[in-house]
Amino acid sequence: MRSGFQEWGDTLAYSLDKKLKMVGQLERYGGQYIEGNWPFSIPVLSNDLIESGFLMAILLFLTIFIMPLFSRELRQNKQILIGYVFVIGLHQIMAFTNACIYQTLMARNDARGFHIFARELARNEGWNFDFSIGQEFYIDILTTVYRWFGSSHLLGEQLSILAFALSCIVFLKILRQLEAGRYRLFALLAFGAYPTMIVYGSITVRESYEVFFFMLTVYFGIKMAGKGGANLYLIALILSALAAGFFHQALIFYMVFLVLLFLAWTFLPITRLKNIKKLSLVAWIIIPFILVGIIIFLNMKMLDLRPANRGVFSTLIDVNWLEAISNYRVESIKNSGRTAYGVYLDITSSYMMVYSGLKLYVYYLFAPFPWNIGSLTDLYASTESIMRMILIYFSVKQWRKAYGSQRRLLGLMLILYFSITFMWALGTTNYGTAMRHHMLSWWIIVIIGIPPLMKKLGRFLFRSIVNSSSHRLEVTSENLDRN
Repeated sequence: MRSGFQEWGDTLAYSLDKKLKMVGQLERYGGQYIEGNWPFSIPVLSNDLIESGFLMAILLFLTIFIMPLFSRELRQNKQILIGYVFVIGLHQIMAFTNACIYQTLMARNDARGFHIFARELARNEGWNFDFSIGQEFYIDILTTVYRWFGSSHLLGEQLSILAFALSCIVFLKILRQLEAGRYRLFALLAFGAYPTMIVYGSITVRESYEVFFFMLTVYFGIKMAGKGGANLYLIALILSALAAGFFHQALIFYMVFLVLLFLAWTFLPITRLKNIKKLSLVAWIIIPFILVGIIIFLNMKMLDLRPANRGVFSTLIDVNWLEAISNYRVESIKNSGRTAYGVYLDITSSYMMVYSGLKLYVYYLFAPFPWNIGSLTDLYASTESIMRMILIYFSVKQWRKAYGSQRRLLGLMLILYFSITFMWALGTTNYGTAMRHHMLSWWIIVIIGIPPLMKKLGRFLFRSIVNSSSHRLEVTSENLDRN
């Protein structure tokens, strides 16, 4: 009989080098090979399924529901409180279903593998937290929690829901900063009841953490820009960006860009460069390099002892990074399943590079198209892309209608949306993976696009009610005239 970790290893969409590395890590801590076509079958340390961390999971469950007691944003009015309980309830139903009743399709593979990997490492006394970047960092966090409080699948899921719950608080804070609180209940529901958010935000994967720290980075960036100059929010911005970068290799580069963007947004538009205070100028120039330096310092052992991971930083100095992206897409398309949309990055000429770049970006945002629908999964993904298209339209429309400081902030949010989605588009070749990446950017177009969309729907519904009432009055009048 095959173990859960073997099945996870077989279906995992990682390269051979990545699988070899993960196998090596388990082997280093005493893993034993079992039957299977290694390395696509992963070694297992034990098959003990005792959930010793169940009580801690229940404590976290209760903490998440009473969080409004500690957050002014969640208890600002009864509607927001009910909305929060509703979206958390949806996440909890999904979590308990996966942990206690039946594992849904999305809760298998990566989610189950991360839990089993962390559970087995937590049982070994030789394991230590080595600050790797990417999925290894998330596994290290799970392992640490399992070692302290006991291993439990439900506990791992509650940690993801806790990250989502904290994201709801930051979401409402950003709404307040952008002066977009009129339809905050609908915005919260669109953010939290988003089906992909429910499915992936309640299982043992890292997306909930990425969303939370990305939102937190943006929030502190907005606060820093609002206060002006170098202030304490700059430190919070850097720490949040660091935390987000550790969860995914691509986010390292994006967070450097994000810090630079907020520094420029804070200092440059206010005055000319020559009039910026020396402290602010030093911060604007030096901070990004410090950010990269901290990451490199924390990963010195990784760079020295694990050559397979050097690609995390080599892209910074690789002059052929476009070729590297192109080659990566070729290999990824070869290994993708039925959800692949197979768009290559053609770098043979400047024209083809621009054309293929725009094409892969459009596919990332809106695939699968209606004519590609062949299953219920395709239908859902297509529906999601239509929703995304609508919100992008209303977001741009809202930005164009805004003025003053709000227009400036909405423009910043749109820059964030299009930049992070383009980054993910470069490395994504199938809409299955794209659905998970869209979690990081969905909240942006919800914040900007939901208010004008709800306003439009309100007018439409009001007009329909008025027309219906007018029609009934006309019919009644005609009947009275006939009588």
